[in-house]
Amino acid sequence: MTSMVEQSVQCQAPAKINMTLAVLGRRADGFHDIESWVVPIRLYDRLTITPSDRLSLTVHPDDAGVPADRSNLAWRAAEAIAEESGREPEVKIRLEKSIRAAAGLGGGSSDAAAVLRCLNELWGLGWPNHRLAKLAGRLGSDVPFFIEGRQAVIRGRGERVEPVESGWRGWVVLVIPPFGMSTRQVYENCSVGATSSPRVAFGPWAQAGSRTCAEGLFNDLEPAAMESEPRLADLWNTLRTLDGGPVRMSGSGSTLFTIHDSESAAAAWRDLAAGRIGTVAELKIVQTL
Repeated sequence: MTSMVEQSVQCQAPAKINMTLAVLGRRADGFHDIESWVVPIRLYDRLTITPSDRLSLTVHPDDAGVPADRSNLAWRAAEAIAEESGREPEVKIRLEKSIRAAAGLGGGSSDAAAVLRCLNELWGLGWPNHRLAKLAGRLGSDVPFFIEGRQAVIRGRGERVEPVESGWRGWVVLVIPPFGMSTRQVYENCSVGATSSPRVAFGPWAQAGSRTCAEGLFNDLEPAAMESEPRLADLWNTLRTLDGGPVRMSGSGSTLFTIHDSESAAAAWRDLAAGRIGTVAELKIVQTL
């Protein structure tokens, strides 16, 4: 949802979870081919973009561990759409972070997609989503998914996005540790083909209740992430013994999650988890989009 206020554009950038993630092999360009069912969730960063005499970015809170320079995807997104449209990126971006960085929730990619959507509106470009998605693919693997922001199966390195019309909807408990993960390191440590996980990224089971759906979820990056970060392995081993369904990891970590059909069921699992792990990680209940 966007709104025009005093020549500013404001928009929300949702987080995501990877319900499934298959790593199929390494590509010639150094990336990995993947197949992943991705679901946006009701956890948002917020952006306000205002015309200015130069490009600038401020991040709030300033201790969010997110850079406020060209190393931020939001900054590069503004440069990319400005170059593509033949103009200067003369805007001021205010980014309010609620999505933990380096947590497998796609916050940086979602912020970049939001910048593309916002500037498309602010500058009156009128570009269709497929054109924005093509530009998004140059910025990062997850960015094209967030242009539509709907449940989808993504393929290739993430640039091929196939929307899912009737995917699972319900409540998710996020378990967000205070540490992040290096996506590059986790992928480097992933042994392609060395998993016993089911290989179907999305199927009829994905439209069933949470218990049935959860049994079909998998993430080929979990072993590599657990090996890379023993604290994550310890947290996962503690939580997976709780009643309430399997515990999975989103993206390359560090966020773990469980799925539930009702908010009350999610709250019950969160309370069990809180009693087991205390303040080791943040526990947050969110709804799927």
